[in-house]
Amino acid sequence: LIEVAGPADVADASAVLDEVGKRAAEWRADAEAIGMVGVSYGGGLALLGAAHDARVKCAASLSGWGNLTRALAGQAAPNQVWFDILMSTSILVGRPDPQIHAMWESLVSAVVDPAANVDPLLAWAEERSPEAFAAKMCGRRLPVLVSNNAQDELFVSDAALMLRQTLHGAGCRVQLLINQGVHAMAELPSLAGIGGLVAHQPVWDETLRFMQAHLRPSKEPPPATAQQGEVGHPHPPSRPAIRFQLRSPEGIFVAPRFVSYDRWPPREQEAVSLRLGQ
Repeated sequence: LIEVAGPADVADASAVLDEVGKRAAEWRADAEAIGMVGVSYGGGLALLGAAHDARVKCAASLSGWGNLTRALAGQAAPNQVWFDILMSTSILVGRPDPQIHAMWESLVSAVVDPAANVDPLLAWAEERSPEAFAAKMCGRRLPVLVSNNAQDELFVSDAALMLRQTLHGAGCRVQLLINQGVHAMAELPSLAGIGGLVAHQPVWDETLRFMQAHLRPSKEPPPATAQQGEVGHPHPPSRPAIRFQLRSPEGIFVAPRFVSYDRWPPREQEAVSLRLGQ
């Protein structure tokens, strides 16, 4: 049953960790060094799983979300195209929870009728929004990697920045990576085994580096090939807090270049006040 990273999905994630603990010796796994990584649906679930299970020592959300209401209806504009795509996909790979359609209809109705009761919808979405559990994650200073893509119209990059700011403000150690491409495009070529057909994308290098840094800090990190061509701030001893891939006309067929910042908003940004005429 596909229920959009709700309580049953989160319980499944914890059940996986239970199994790892039982079979740690057989699998030669270290049950004290567990990280969660996911792409898209799995990205949101990785953060939610980490929020609800303290056995998770770090989490990486790749093309995931922080706030489900913002993702599906940013600026009070329900994203019908992406909802239809996600529902069609869920039917192909599983059984979507009937509640999903009910909540979507409630969302659309609320846009048309401001007097509509949206309390059940907001409660449903909040339970599936990692931002709502920032205090649980960040109370233990959980390291988090957030990676999203600039042309993603489902989980937009602005929302990734908002997630980063929320988690950072709550005390998490957050690394943000904004890549070029549409939804999950930076991650999929390597997952599909066709990474050699496009220019090397650093998202998986960064994810591996992040996991090793927080789960195996004594291990030698992978080569920092992704730093080549980088502009902006010089690199601190740890990875830059925020990295943006620069747009190229050749897209995914040329080696990516990034600009780095150690904080957000960047130090170079100046506040400008504009006053309308009296």
